[in-house]
Amino acid sequence: MIARLLAFLLALLPVPPAAAEEAVPAHAERFATIDWGTAETLLALGVTPLGLAETAGYRDWVGALPPDIAELGLRATPSLEYLAALKPDVILSTPQFTAIEPMLGKIAPVLSLATYTNDLEPYRHAQENTTRLGALVGREQAAADLVAATDGKIATLKDAVGTARTRPVLVLYFQDDRHAWVFCRGSLFDDVLKRAGLTNAWTGGGNFWGFANAGIDQLFAIRDAALLVIEPVPPAVRAKLAARDGLLGQLPAFAPGNYEILPSVWGFGGLPSAGRFADLLLRHTQLFERGHAS
Repeated sequence: MIARLLAFLLALLPVPPAAAEEAVPAHAERFATIDWGTAETLLALGVTPLGLAETAGYRDWVGALPPDIAELGLRATPSLEYLAALKPDVILSTPQFTAIEPMLGKIAPVLSLATYTNDLEPYRHAQENTTRLGALVGREQAAADLVAATDGKIATLKDAVGTARTRPVLVLYFQDDRHAWVFCRGSLFDDVLKRAGLTNAWTGGGNFWGFANAGIDQLFAIRDAALLVIEPVPPAVRAKLAARDGLLGQLPAFAPGNYEILPSVWGFGGLPSAGRFADLLLRHTQLFERGHAS
């Protein structure tokens, strides 16, 4: 699963924005999407896409899917035959798939929605994209409700954190027992932390997607921080964490009481992922308090 995610992210390196979008119907009914963040937003609005790329990966990293969504193949190279057979009114994409959009456009108009951009404000863009999708699918109120509900979840988290003295928070996905993707400025997770009044423990830079590819040894300097590890965790890493074995056993950040393993939540998604992350943080507010860890 880690290799599959890495291949996906490598395929989605920043590219210049697409030229003009094809004419998209004011209200459409049949959608296909190659982007997981767009898919989760559609589902949150009560709209089931006809097809989605890499559905098995979506279930591992994002969440459940209705059983009748067609599999479209890889996100960077979806099956054009399968897409055409679905006869979508609109194909939803992101600017990172610009290279294949001319081919997609021969099947149906393509709407490209950017969440991760050079201004490093994914939460704001996720709000805008939710509103735009709501208008497209005729679910404007549902979109407004989703924006308000997600803001409300973060506000609830902020109230729970309150004025207590909190530790910085480190959020990561494991690659293996020596490497991790650590989320930083420009990530959806960092935007949620900031809005909730929490500080990101990773002060170094990252990439376009808001994460740094870090060696575990780089975390030695991070002492008084709350660590959130997000599923899926490789089995070998889970075993070493439990046994406090190897390098992981030596790191203060991985001491008992310093970290929690959270259920899967998509670090490159939209408002549904942001709201899920806020809900998960709300369950662990004691972890953020200074002096909490042993």
